[in-house]
Amino acid sequence: MNTEIIHVWNDMNGRLTNFVNGKVKDPELTKDIVQDVFLKAFIKFDSLKNKEKLVSWIYQITRNEIISHFRKLKFETSSDNIEAEDYANDSLTSELSHCISPFINSLPEKYKQAIILADIENIPQKEIAERLNISYSGAKSRVQRGRELLKSSYDQCCEISTDVYGDVIDYKEKKCNPSCD
Repeated sequence: MNTEIIHVWNDMNGRLTNFVNGKVKDPELTKDIVQDVFLKAFIKFDSLKNKEKLVSWIYQITRNEIISHFRKLKFETSSDNIEAEDYANDSLTSELSHCISPFINSLPEKYKQAIILADIENIPQKEIAERLNISYSGAKSRVQRGRELLKSSYDQCCEISTDVYGDVIDYKEKKCNPSCD
């Protein structure tokens, strides 16, 4: 039995459970998905080439399981039905979510609009282009530039580590910047 994956699993189980429950909003379903993730990770552990990426790999399996669940249900929802708190259910992300609004609001209007549409309302960039009456490449540029500006702003206050999908896996507040209090 591989003790490395069991040790990592024990460390991650609570975070993974919070992560999944934040997406599916059902504690019983969360347990099922987390169990499926553990089984897949345990069975396929030997196929992982770079063991240093174990945590990212487990999150990838988790995301795939969540996506599979929603595909089975043919889950559809509108961003109008999603509360802001729905974005903050992952424990680390929730700790940071209350801080992000001031950063978004400090962006120039055209970037602020693009970030809200793309990253909060999850609207495809082609639709953003249509809504803002700009080209598709222009919409892509605005979203990308807005993200860069946003990252630059919060990098002054925090060191944030993310996985390959951009989900927060760790953060540390920078005490040297009094403007972030």
